[in-house]
Amino acid sequence: MSKKLYSTEKWKSHLKVRQDAEMRKAQERNREVRSHTYPRRSPRPKRDTIVLPLPNDFSIIHNPEETVQFLLDFENRSRKKNIKLDLSALSTITTDAIAALIACIHRIRMTGTLVSGNSPNEESCKTILLQSGFFSHVRHRQALPSADKGKISQRESKKVEPKLAQELVHRGTAGIYGQPRKCQAAYRVLIESMTNTNNHAARSQFERETWWSTVYADTDRKAVCYTFLDTGVGIFKSVRLGTIRSAYQLAGRIFGFRSDADILREILEGKVESSTGLKYRGKGLPAIYNRMKAGRIKSLVIVANRVYANVSKGDFRMLNTDFRGTLLYWEA
Repeated sequence: MSKKLYSTEKWKSHLKVRQDAEMRKAQERNREVRSHTYPRRSPRPKRDTIVLPLPNDFSIIHNPEETVQFLLDFENRSRKKNIKLDLSALSTITTDAIAALIACIHRIRMTGTLVSGNSPNEESCKTILLQSGFFSHVRHRQALPSADKGKISQRESKKVEPKLAQELVHRGTAGIYGQPRKCQAAYRVLIESMTNTNNHAARSQFERETWWSTVYADTDRKAVCYTFLDTGVGIFKSVRLGTIRSAYQLAGRIFGFRSDADILREILEGKVESSTGLKYRGKGLPAIYNRMKAGRIKSLVIVANRVYANVSKGDFRMLNTDFRGTLLYWEA
């Protein structure tokens, strides 16, 4: 019986020749790589750093014009410069502005801009920054205690997240009462806010926008403070409201001026139907408004694009500066 081909001397010799040839080719390639000089990558030019002081009263709900203008300047200047935020002169800061600031820092850092800062001299401002969860989203050189009174959560999603809403309610109530409690009104407003964001935040139904939800237990006032911020185009630039807004503007030219502040008031009162024509749509903001009227939540403030509405006080007005997205603040 004849030998198999791969066991013959002739086949072994053939394999040895092929292996030697491949070895020589590999050695030649290595010599070419070592001898080749690659151009050096030019270092990225260093950016200058500018110091940007925060407004003394850093609060969208109490000081909307100055705070919204600061956020716009922050993003505009960061396009060419690194930013050092100067918080030393802060006298007041609220959790709604903290959420908006973190959203700005998040966007800016994604472009490669460096953001740094210092701490407030005012102890009450330091406490709010620490207990709100601010330092879980920014780096700090010193070890800091955990935030027991607040939490700031970021999501990029098209889903409503009941578990997150429940977690925020429990964190806030535990900060006030020492243990978690249910608060159905606050929970439902969080769910309505998430639903509204999914329906209106993006320019189209295929986009996803980042939204931030926060809670803070203000033990001095015995109030749980909630903020919901979506970073989309805002209510008045959304696809679904575009047709309605155009119709209002046309009617305004014929019958008298109607601002976006007027439109928001009528949305809350349920006078503006959803642009989809579906009955279950367009219920989010009116449902939140009705909970405020029933006394289940308080201190409701809505900021969207150029509209500021302290709904609890009936103060609806236009801002000089465009706010990016939509912000809701309420207490329970």
